[in-house]
Amino acid sequence: MSNRQARREQARTSRATRPQRPAPRGQQRKSSSGGGPDIFSRGFLLVLAGFVAIAAVVVVLVLVLGGSGGKSSDWATRLENHKNEIPADLVNGTKLGKDTAPVKITEYEDFQCPFCLEYTSTEEPDIVNQLVKTGRVQLEYRNLAILGPESVSAAVAGQCAADQNKFWFYQNALFTIQAKAGQFENEKKNVGRFTDDKLKQVASDVGLDRSKFDQCLDSRTHLDVVNDQQREANSFGIQGTPGFLVNGQPLTSGAPQGIESWTSLVESVEKAIATATAGGNASPTTSTSPGTSGTPAATTSPAPTATKAP
Repeated sequence: MSNRQARREQARTSRATRPQRPAPRGQQRKSSSGGGPDIFSRGFLLVLAGFVAIAAVVVVLVLVLGGSGGKSSDWATRLENHKNEIPADLVNGTKLGKDTAPVKITEYEDFQCPFCLEYTSTEEPDIVNQLVKTGRVQLEYRNLAILGPESVSAAVAGQCAADQNKFWFYQNALFTIQAKAGQFENEKKNVGRFTDDKLKQVASDVGLDRSKFDQCLDSRTHLDVVNDQQREANSFGIQGTPGFLVNGQPLTSGAPQGIESWTSLVESVEKAIATATAGGNASPTTSTSPGTSGTPAATTSPAPTATKAP
């Protein structure tokens, strides 16, 4: 073998046995499987699971907290819209609807009660639009002021508004205040929403004669009426709010939920009246609301009877 051939052979052997140069830092060599990082490794999956758990908690908080805030806002809007739907020609004191309506629904409420706010915001507008305006139902509001002194003051103020035939507009304004304050999600009692000064401002907002209203509220003219209505509610076994009578009888199985249930109840009473009339009997009353679920009460502990202001 010549010297030139020997040198070529030595160079070939040197290249074959030379160790491979490491890949540049930050790069990975490709594997025969098409490689890349193993996204199904245990560590990666644990990290991913942690992110998923955190995201789930965030979603729940948004639904619970954000959703409830949206509910209050929706209710306030619904009440403000309903204010323009109240049929002024059907207002008679604390009654709303024709005296000839075959079904009389009496609602006992407290202006600080969150469940009264729910009913007044979500149920009552539909009852007024679909059942009161059509002459089938007459509503009557009565007070069960059991949540403290501001409940009593608001109840008396409502009766003063009724003297000027503006009760239903005044009632709407008071519950709108509660909706905007988030009373359903975060119940607060006697925190200054219904002081005398604020109740008088609401009277101005709904167009009442302030001189007459202020005198009525300051003297607590209708305090005896409010106390009598509380005793009356208790005599029917109504201890919490809202509570309901239909044609003078309490809804012992709870209040309907939704306008469909209220309409079904009204239809059942109308049929019972028609049957009794055909048979020559007196108009029947009802004490149950078939196929409905109960409305939770804000409280079952009556407040002490209020006294006149000195």
